[in-house]
Amino acid sequence: MAKLVIANIFNTYSQHLIRRSFLISTLVWIVMVFLDFSVTLVLELENINEDMDFYVILKSVLLEQPHKGMQYLESSTLIGTLIALTIFNQQGNLIFLRSVGFSPIKIVLISGIGPIVLSFFLIIIDEAIFLDLSKKSQALNQSEQSEEVFQWAISKKKLIGLERLNNLDAKSIQIIEFNEQQKIISSSNYNEGKLNNGELKLSNSSGQKTFHFPVSFLVSDSKLETFSLASLLSLKGSYKSLDDTWRINSLIYKRMLLPLSIIAIIFLAGSLMFENLRSVGVGRQIIIGISLGLIYDLLKDLSVASFMTYQWPVLIAHLLPIIILICIGSCKFKRI
Repeated sequence: MAKLVIANIFNTYSQHLIRRSFLISTLVWIVMVFLDFSVTLVLELENINEDMDFYVILKSVLLEQPHKGMQYLESSTLIGTLIALTIFNQQGNLIFLRSVGFSPIKIVLISGIGPIVLSFFLIIIDEAIFLDLSKKSQALNQSEQSEEVFQWAISKKKLIGLERLNNLDAKSIQIIEFNEQQKIISSSNYNEGKLNNGELKLSNSSGQKTFHFPVSFLVSDSKLETFSLASLLSLKGSYKSLDDTWRINSLIYKRMLLPLSIIAIIFLAGSLMFENLRSVGVGRQIIIGISLGLIYDLLKDLSVASFMTYQWPVLIAHLLPIIILICIGSCKFKRI
């Protein structure tokens, strides 16, 4: 009889909690994306000119915003879960569930199912639709304004500088050669050249010259952000040097570990929920959620930057913040 009662409670209350955490997390994410869209639009309006009118800027920001909003997914699910648990507690359901044998960990994991479902749904939509919209936004910007980028790359004992017109053409090319003592021995200028598969081909009156450089030289960071996971994996296979795959691996692990990251941050935040059940308010939980989200983002950036500086494994750089959250959350749950 007791097992039947617990099973009924589990079905009824858990479904209600999962549904509420999913809906609140979705609402929080939409609000955060809208706020970011409003701020970005106001800032971009400063760039209005003859080529970039209000309609072009509005369309560009709208196309870019869904993928850009993925950076708020962790914070949104965190805040949504905390608010759902707080409302659940204010209705007396949290204390009741604990009185019938539900552990705090089980309650938190149940409340995290809704946000996890939301995260998987948005990740799939991002790979299928949002990234394509972001590419259209970049193409719209490039078609309306010049984005010629001057870049430098080191190839053996040569320093190559060029201004990229697109993925295949370059101009204003400079080739600086060094000797063993790192002293400049020659410098050459070329008006234009061709880029293809990690090679720069130059033609002049004396013939054709070919220079090699990392494949990553052709791909900017902003462009890499618009690549799907499958495209990143394919691009990684074309890199000749292990050092060049660092940026690619970082983006791959960041996307693949996003659901695990969301679980970890919900696990930690849920442990804080049970410290003092009677004095918890929605406003307090929102502040806690935002603060934890900011601290966690800072921790991830610091971890990646540190590992990049010392050339340590990039996978550990992304796993370390998650492990830290799980360890702190476990210690909190043991004290409940």
